[in-house]
Amino acid sequence: MNRYAAFFLALFSLVAFAQKESYDEQLDNLFNNAYEHLYINKDSAYHYFKEIEDLAVKNNDWVTVIEALISSNRNAGAFYDLDKLSDNLNILDSLFLTHKTYLDSLKEKRLFINSLLYDKGNYYFQLNNYRSSRQTFGQIIESLEALPDSEMDEDLIDLLSVSYSFIAKMYTEEGKYELAQQYYDKNIRYILQKKPDDLASLNTNYSLLAELYGKKGQYVTSTTYFKRALGFYLNDQSGINGIIATAHNLAENYLSLSKTDSAQHYLKLAKTYLNDTHHFASFHHRVQAKLEQKMNHFDLAVKELNLALQLEKNKWKNAKNESMAQIYNEIGDLQVSYGQYRSAVSNYNLGLNQIVDFSQDGTIALKLLKNKSLALNTLNSRDNYRTTIETVKLGIKTLDSLKPTFRSQADQLFLIEDAFPLFEAGIEATYQLYTSSSDEPYIDLAFKYSEKSKSVLLLEALLGAKATEFADIPADVLERESELKSEITHLEKQIKNSIGEKTEHQDALFNLKEEYRQLVRKLETDYKSYYDLKYNTATIAIEETQQALAKNELLISYFYGNKAIYVISLGSNTKNLIKIPIDANLEAGIKKVYRMLADPKSDVSVLSKATHKIYVRLLEPILKSENKTKLIIITDGLLNYIPFAALNTDPEGLSYLAEKHAISYVNSATLLSELRQRQPKEHTVLAFAPSFDGTVSVSNADRGKLLPLPNNKKEVEQILTTFKGRAFIDKEASLPNFKSQLSSFRVVHLATHAIFDDTAPEYSYLAFSQHDNTTENLLYVADLYNLKIDADLVTLSACESGLGDLKRGEGFMSLARGFFYSGAASIASTLWKINDASTTALMLGFYNNLSVGDTKDVALQKAQMGFLNINRENGFSHPYYWSGFVISGNTVPLSFSNNWIWILIGVIVVLVGIFFFLRTGKIRLSPIP
Repeated sequence: MNRYAAFFLALFSLVAFAQKESYDEQLDNLFNNAYEHLYINKDSAYHYFKEIEDLAVKNNDWVTVIEALISSNRNAGAFYDLDKLSDNLNILDSLFLTHKTYLDSLKEKRLFINSLLYDKGNYYFQLNNYRSSRQTFGQIIESLEALPDSEMDEDLIDLLSVSYSFIAKMYTEEGKYELAQQYYDKNIRYILQKKPDDLASLNTNYSLLAELYGKKGQYVTSTTYFKRALGFYLNDQSGINGIIATAHNLAENYLSLSKTDSAQHYLKLAKTYLNDTHHFASFHHRVQAKLEQKMNHFDLAVKELNLALQLEKNKWKNAKNESMAQIYNEIGDLQVSYGQYRSAVSNYNLGLNQIVDFSQDGTIALKLLKNKSLALNTLNSRDNYRTTIETVKLGIKTLDSLKPTFRSQADQLFLIEDAFPLFEAGIEATYQLYTSSSDEPYIDLAFKYSEKSKSVLLLEALLGAKATEFADIPADVLERESELKSEITHLEKQIKNSIGEKTEHQDALFNLKEEYRQLVRKLETDYKSYYDLKYNTATIAIEETQQALAKNELLISYFYGNKAIYVISLGSNTKNLIKIPIDANLEAGIKKVYRMLADPKSDVSVLSKATHKIYVRLLEPILKSENKTKLIIITDGLLNYIPFAALNTDPEGLSYLAEKHAISYVNSATLLSELRQRQPKEHTVLAFAPSFDGTVSVSNADRGKLLPLPNNKKEVEQILTTFKGRAFIDKEASLPNFKSQLSSFRVVHLATHAIFDDTAPEYSYLAFSQHDNTTENLLYVADLYNLKIDADLVTLSACESGLGDLKRGEGFMSLARGFFYSGAASIASTLWKINDASTTALMLGFYNNLSVGDTKDVALQKAQMGFLNINRENGFSHPYYWSGFVISGNTVPLSFSNNWIWILIGVIVVLVGIFFFLRTGKIRLSPIP
């Protein structure tokens, strides 16, 4: 893990301290001799620095004493000599305390203080004490960032730069990749601004950034950066440690890409610079073990890992250490790959024994617990399944303690993705114990594990919003939090849409994000109730979930694992757990069905057979013993793409699931419970129907590609025949009008274009009318995180508004999800590019049904079945036209004034619409992108 410390040392060298004019030739010679051996001959360098120290002490020259000790620390750092570092730091602390008045008077004071902090930070880093190391480097950053450029000399610039790198490296090791990249990018910009010719510093950071990309699985990008750095190190005679570390990482990348010849080449390159006592020797054996495993040489791979383990034991003198925990984990993984599961469990346990503090070393502890639980399940015995449950329990506790330290959504998603197999192992163990005993408490435990894996970030956001209301946080603090979030989003959009130089904006964004992190950290520290509520990890119990279900409701929760889908079905008085093996045919069938559903030209007879197969696998085993008219479905994985309403339940003909069941969706039962706590209010509708004329937006050139929507104006006008409210149409349907009116309405309907950005999902957007060429007209997902919407229903009558980047447990990172972040209780959204005219007909029926008191799921079911029945005999019976809308969240009826005139008008309009469709038998086609 500490193989990169040499990189940092290459960044910073304080070898030019000012010398007293009165110093004699003897002292000059000693310094020259010391620097001649620095970083090359450890003991000789120590010898000369010690002579300088002793001579300076005799002359009461405390500046030179400090210079000698700091230079000795650089030497100790280069050779990873922690004992020497520790001894020198103790002496320096004593000197700084004893001679404080004198040192305070020196012009070099700032340099000495920050140099000592650097040595301490490096020392803590080598000990894997990231908490103390990060705090120490943070002191350097706080001290130096505030200085004007006129007071920053080359040494201070190096100190600040290396502090950024150390913090980034620690975040990388902890799996906080987005945060690490922010610091690396910040440091690279800083070096280019202050020392553009410092190729050593630049290439060190490029190499560290390459390591980050490798850990994220972006091996091609990682390799490009590593090769760039390696080219520099090979031409730099002082860059031997850089050559070794970079060659090792290139070998790892090529092994991940299954290019063993290239991996062998770089391992040989590293070996030419190594000896058995080099600090990187242990890591060399670990990479060599991966190569041997790739070549199916099990015994040689084990031998290499044992050599690495012995070197670490010698280094740490058998004291517990995270480095040894990592090697035990790698031995266990190797044994699993060769079917030696019992031995693997033993090594995972040895790794866990190396963990001193699970909160401090949570990342490696979580990995060990996850791998142990998976290995235990392969042993296939009741005792081992019970041990799995205990292991998963500890793993979840560790995960819960880790999550609050991951403040970036991207990093949280990586953490959850990495932990997902832990939940699968727990559910598999409970399933096996349940099937062998029929003990229903095992279903309860499986349900708990499934709930713990779902919608973690969305729940945290909703709880965080609630926490600010109950924690007595001062209004000015909350106002600053809100301002920071808005400013961050605004700058991110500027950077995304700007062309040319972005450095100034990027630096400003870095500073805003850091200020926001510090503010949130202060809130969590100073307001315990805020922290406790925001990070409340409790999930709803199965009994409470059942009590909340009506007699005609069935909740079906899917957990989509790596090997199987686990299904928990709950009625008010029933519960069941089944397992559905995942195979290539099932996944291919799901993808095929989605493509055909989204294509109005696909063959309905072929589609019906395909959806029936999915129905038989996913639903028939559950529904055959249940007689429920309403289904609440918690989807997972690829199942998020399927509108269950369109599944065919008839093996001989065609009968859609929606014909007998009203269907709604939710991310988790815990989230549903949270959403159901909202009491419906009297409702009025805010409806928007923007116009599009091909005008190009300054902020987004793609806007000119948005085609007119012939029916969206009619759609919102018809909705307002069934509900009171206000419509904004054509030019009036602008984003400023939307934001200004939002808080006054409880139902929001947006009949517009939605564009999904698969490269940056947070910048998928809804389009509004372009009021002028300067005003923003696109509402991004990122904007929704800063809005507060007290709406009981948001309808996104736009293409693919329910789609987004699919994340395990979290579902789609979509526009619909963004509105849940904003506070909406339920959302109607779409799964593909919908048809403008058929949407108008569906929405008319949907809102009319809502106006007479139907629940939202029933209102949508009736609208869809009404549309289907009208068009049974023509092409518009294809599920493309009616099944793309789904309703998610709290489906309770809307509350409204009993204005029978409005309802009567709505009924008349619906009857006229039905007459029109029956008469014409056709709908004008106009897809909504």
